[in-house]
Formats: sequence, structure tokens, C-alpha cells
Amino acid sequence: MARIPEEEIAEIRRKADIADIIGRYIPVQKQGREFKAVCPFHDDHDPSLHINTEHQFYKCFVCNAGGNVFTFVQNYEHVSFPEAVGKVAELIGHPLSVNTSAAPQKVDPEKARYYKVLEEAISFTCYEINSEEASAAKKYLNDRGLDENVRNTFSIGYNPGGDRLSTFLRAKGYSDADMVAVNVARTGTQGVGDVYSNRITFPIHDAHGHPIGFSARTMDPNNPSKYVNTTDTVLFHKSDIVYNAHRARMAARREGKIYVCEGVTDVIAFARAGIENAVCTLGTACTKSQIRLLKSLAPRIVFCYDGDNAGQNATMKAGRLARSEGCDVSVVDNRTGLDPDELLKQNGPEGLKQAVRTELMWIEFVLKYLKERTNLDNYQERKKFASQVKEEIDTLDDEMDRRYFTEELSKLTGFQLDYEPRQAQKPMTKPAGTAKVEDGLVSAEEQILATMLGHKEAAQHFSDKLGFLQDKVRDAVAILMIDAYRVEDVLDPAALIDKAETQEERNLITRLIGHWAAVTPYDESAMDGAIRKVNISLKRAQADRYREQLASDMNKESTKVLLEEYRECLNDLRRYIDEEN
Repeated sequence: MARIPEEEIAEIRRKADIADIIGRYIPVQKQGREFKAVCPFHDDHDPSLHINTEHQFYKCFVCNAGGNVFTFVQNYEHVSFPEAVGKVAELIGHPLSVNTSAAPQKVDPEKARYYKVLEEAISFTCYEINSEEASAAKKYLNDRGLDENVRNTFSIGYNPGGDRLSTFLRAKGYSDADMVAVNVARTGTQGVGDVYSNRITFPIHDAHGHPIGFSARTMDPNNPSKYVNTTDTVLFHKSDIVYNAHRARMAARREGKIYVCEGVTDVIAFARAGIENAVCTLGTACTKSQIRLLKSLAPRIVFCYDGDNAGQNATMKAGRLARSEGCDVSVVDNRTGLDPDELLKQNGPEGLKQAVRTELMWIEFVLKYLKERTNLDNYQERKKFASQVKEEIDTLDDEMDRRYFTEELSKLTGFQLDYEPRQAQKPMTKPAGTAKVEDGLVSAEEQILATMLGHKEAAQHFSDKLGFLQDKVRDAVAILMIDAYRVEDVLDPAALIDKAETQEERNLITRLIGHWAAVTPYDESAMDGAIRKVNISLKRAQADRYREQLASDMNKESTKVLLEEYRECLNDLRRYIDEEN
């Protein structure tokens, strides 16, 4: 992978607004001069991630994760630093001078073989859709608006009868065991034969674009199984799959949301209407694994399940699960009783676009959903309704939303429901007046670093008076600062984070940005006080080592020399302590 020039990294960092970039991945809300979000790096339910746009860094006050815009993308997407820079550049529309694409992923040889089986199966079925035998299937597709362009985009094909797919794959050198393993064939009384005979095939891919199975529609009107999906295989696990995720990813990032439908034809209907950021969960059941994949695609999940009772029940379950995973959720207010494919057929592309524009906030959907299922004239049902809705209101991040919907619920039920504002997160303390010297070695070393971060003269003073810190992470950050001051008069914390080698160093730099010693006027006496605390700690540790050595057996001459060094160490220690007092 080519190296990105430092100047270009700095330019991308300057152009990228950290709140905007993080907002492409997770829901972000403005609070005063900062932004907040539910932290994606630990099991967070209250917004613990603070985003500072002035200094372009983020910091979680619970798990201590922190860094700049590149760090966030790197840790969120689990990619290398150059790849993170490339992704940020792509998001802000900056053409990179080098290619930052990752090296091809290493694929398990067994899975690679299975992928090839499925790729050949897709090629065969796409070829067969244009055969004479598939004329009825092709007419059905054309009548539904699934023309050649749509079929090519989604690799829609046809699996003819007579076990011809199995015969084709054998001719290509694939074994019956391989075909059965990926569920394009199965063993029956007549031997191994096709699973999807006489069905229209819709290939299913994983989030990386690898083929993993099929959803297939029968052409037999008397067949009770209208659609069948690949059964559980080494590649296909229904609970982990989000159909069309690999195609929808870029559009979802661009639009900031992902539409979630029930079925494959619904997704295709969205695409035909020009809406590319749609996926489906192959049914209404939604799992944590699927929610986490959806969360990685876009900051907002918009559920667009069918408008019937089953679809609305599924929306309630899936929405609650998504909310529990920290997702921003809204719901298409579908009052037609039609699914997206039917809406497109009946009202055309503009009709479907208009329908999906009508989104309900999650709490609006909850109110509507529960109200339709509650007899508000019955006290017990009304009480249960109030309790359920209030529980959802209390999960809302926005203060105004919680206040408004609490009042609306009170009016609707006749109950006097109390609104309680959340306790504000306490910021990092910055004592008024003259800076003080913190207690303890850790605090003293962090005070030294924070003072260096904010004041170039502090870095020179540190080099002259001390030169190193006891903790290796803090010492590494001190060296970074001294090196940076050789060419800069003022440190850019975001640039410093880029130069840090470990996440511990990045977290430390992020923590220092909000330290009082970094933002108050330089006080050399406070700096000396912190250095003195470090020296006291050093001398105490040195004295302990001398005592251990003196307790061991050694000759008189060695004991005499060691005692003299021990006395000097104690004298230095007393002097530092006297200066402290």
C-alpha cells in the first residue's frame, strides 16, 4: 500500500468536520458547542461520546476511547490508518493521490471453493433466463417491471428443470458434495438433484459481495412454497444476512440512512424507483447480528416493513432491538396495506418515493402502534399503555423530545406524568484562578504533558529539568510533543494523534486536550511542582532499591559505596519534600 504524504493527510484532516464524519456512522446530536453520541466502542446506552469540533477530537467519558477523525474510522471499521484516511477522503470528496485500498482479503480455501460453485451457478441461471424454457419466467419478470437492466444488476436468473444445474456444475468439475454443501443441490431417492428446479433465482451475497445462496420463486401456481431460501450452510446463516448490503453501502453512507424491507422484491422495487440504499432481512425476524451490520451501513435505520399487522408487529420488535443497540430509528408510515413492490406497481416510482418520505420518529411510531392496540376507555389498559410509552420516552436522547412527548402522553391518558431532566455529564475540571499541582504520580505526569500540549516553553522546561517520564505511554507522548515543537510553535492535537503509535497514546492525547493545564496561562511554578512530584517518586523508588541491596550479603567496600549513594538519594528526597512543603 502506497504511503500517503503527510501534507495530504493534514489537508484531509483540516477539510473533514469530525462531527459530520462520525455522524455518517452513528447518530450524533448537538449539545451547546459540542456534539454527543452513544459510544460504539462499549455497551453504551446514554450518550457518553463527546465530539469537540473546535479541536476536532472525540472522547468517551466511560471507556476512555478517543482520537481524531481518522482514529474513529480506523477503530469503527477495523481498518488500517491509510485505509481510514482513504475512507475520510472519499466521504469529503477529496481525490487521494495514492491508492489506499486494502490488500485482497485472505479467503479460507474451503470457502473460496464454495464461492466458485455459487458463482458458476449464478452464471448458469443468468444464461438460462434467456432460454426458450424460461420464456414464462421471463414474461413474468418483464410484466413485474424487472427488465433486462434490473435482471443484470441483481443477477436474476432461472433454474430449469431436469437437474440441469447439477449436470452443468459436474461438467465444470465440482463434486456432488460441494453442490450439496452450498444447497444448490440435495440428495434424494433418485440421487443428487437441483434444489431450485423451475424457479426464478435471486442470488444472495454477504456484506463483502461474496455469493452465499439464493432466494428462489416458484413458477408453479399450485406450489404452496412461493419463495424458498438457501438453508443453513457453511456460508449461509440467515440470522447474519442483510440482502443487498454490499450494493447499498455507498448510497447509505451518502444518504445517512438505510431502508430495511421484508423481501428481495421490495429491495428491487426501491432500486427501480432510484432509491439505492435499501436492504432486507429475508423476512420480518431481525437479529442483533443484522442490526449491527445495518448500524455499520448508516447512522439511521428506517424500517419499511409491510403495512399489515404482521409487518407492524415486526417493526415494533426490530425497532426496539435496534434502539437497544444505540441506533437512530424511524419508520415509514405505511397506511396503504401495500408492500413497496405493490406500491411501485400501483403508483409508479414517484408514488413509492412519496410514500417513503413520510417517516415517523421512533416514539411517534410507538405511540401510534400501541394506541391502535389499546382500549383507552379501560383504566387498566390505559395505565399499561402509559407505562409502556413512558418507558420508550425515557430512552430518547433529546431533552425537548422527552419533555414534549411526556406532555402529550399526559394529555392522551389523563395521567399526570412527571418529566425529569437528565443529569448533565460533568466536564473535565478546570480550576479557576492559578493552576494547581495535582496529587499523585499519574496526575503529576499528566499535568506536565497537558502543560506541554498548551505551551511550547513548558516542553523546553521539561527537557531541561527532567527529560523523561516513568510511564512508557506518557513518556512516548512527551517525546512526540518535543519532536513536534522542533517544527511547530503551537501543537495541533489532531495532528499529534496521527503520529501516535498506539491507541493508549491516542487516548491519552485526547484526555489531555481538556485538561486545565493545557488551557490556562503557563505557570512555571506549577510545572516545577509537578516535576518535583515526579522526582520525589523517582527518589523513593531509588531509595527502596538501595535498601534491598543493603539487606543482601556484600563486602565492606561495596557496602560503604552503596551507603554513600543511599545517603545522597535520601538527601535529594528530603530536599524535594522540603521544597514541596
